[in-house]
Order: sequence, then C-alpha cells, then structure tokens
Amino acid sequence: MKKIMACVLAGVLTLGCGATAFGEEKTSAVMEVKDTVVEQPLYENKDHAQMVPVREVSSLLGYTVTWDAKTRSVVVSDGTTSLSFAPGTDAYTVGGVTEQIGAAPELKDGVLYAPSRIFSLYFPVALQYDGAGQIVATDLKADGVEQVTGTIVDATMYNLVLRQEDGMLRIFTKENADVNLSDGLLIDSLVTVYYSSANPKAAIKLVQSTNGQPVSSTVTTE
Repeated sequence: MKKIMACVLAGVLTLGCGATAFGEEKTSAVMEVKDTVVEQPLYENKDHAQMVPVREVSSLLGYTVTWDAKTRSVVVSDGTTSLSFAPGTDAYTVGGVTEQIGAAPELKDGVLYAPSRIFSLYFPVALQYDGAGQIVATDLKADGVEQVTGTIVDATMYNLVLRQEDGMLRIFTKENADVNLSDGLLIDSLVTVYYSSANPKAAIKLVQSTNGQPVSSTVTTE
C-alpha cells in the first residue's frame, strides 16, 4: 500500500494544470494568485475548508513542490521555509514542529489539494476573500507591498489603530484583511500590518505577536 501511495503521489507531482471534474463538492469560488486565475477547480471539504490545488498555486507563487520518499510526504518550499504534509493526515511540519490546522490534504482525480490557509499560515502570503467568492493571494515579498509594526490601540470591526515605536498613530481599514488569529486582535499586542503602497490605508494582512514573537508560524518579509 505504501508503494502504491508513493507512486500515486509521484504522479501527482508531475501533473500539469488541466481541469478536473467534481460533483457537488465543487464551488463557484475562484482563486487569483499574482494576477493569474487558478485554472483547476476549488472545492469545500467536509470540514468546510476551501481546498486548492497545491502544485498549481505553489507554481504561481514561484514555490517548488517535491516528494520526500524518506518521510513519504510532499514538501512545499519558497526557498526559505519548507512545509511538509501527507494526504489524509491533518499534520503540517515546518522546522521539525508539527501542528494540526483542522483539515487534511486530499487527492482528487490525481491532483493533490490542501486547505488554502496553509499558504497564509506558513508563507509570506495574504489570502483575502471578497463578497463574490474570489480568493486573492498576495505575495508579501512582492514589489509594492510594505509593512509596519506597532502596538494595537483600538480594533473595531472595520478599523485598526496602531501606535508605532515613534508614537505616531496610524489607522488602517481591516475589513478584508487576512488576520493570523481566529479569536480576534488583542489591545496592547504587537501587530505587523502589511499593505499596498498604492493603497496605504487598507491592511492586506495582520500578523499579531505575543511577547515580540509572531503567534502563527507565518514568515515575515524582514
């Protein structure tokens, strides 16, 4: 069985980006990565996670996807961070640390899918969702993306007030921002705000920190 799985995964890692067919699982959601629409269909799994094709999304971001025969897992790398995981197992490993995120990768019609949030959790990527069901993935290392770190003074449903180290206050809208914590932002905590230089008042991603360390394993662009 292990040999069969290894062969299947090896085939997955050599597949192109042709369309796949789904039944009721297929959703109308569209994913755009660096101004390019993901061709393969997205779907929602039983845990209500938005599943995306690993190889295609990784390729659009400029990442590599390889098969680790020793650990029998897939490895996604941006050249700095390497994330490993295996189909059917809710276990994601970076730097020897493994954690669960509530959804496992899956094989569908010979294509490896994983929860979209793995790119936001483990790599310098922001995932923003609009009202039309579109997911926009932004490379936080791209030209035109800036960042500022400060202390949270106030955080309403739509706005964030940040105090920088020099005492200056900055206000960002955060309605569509990618936030690294599901239980909300904490007053007096450090947060790094990523934003576009073309629209400096709208946050793209918020990475909250505790004791000076990021709460999630998201890689910063410093």
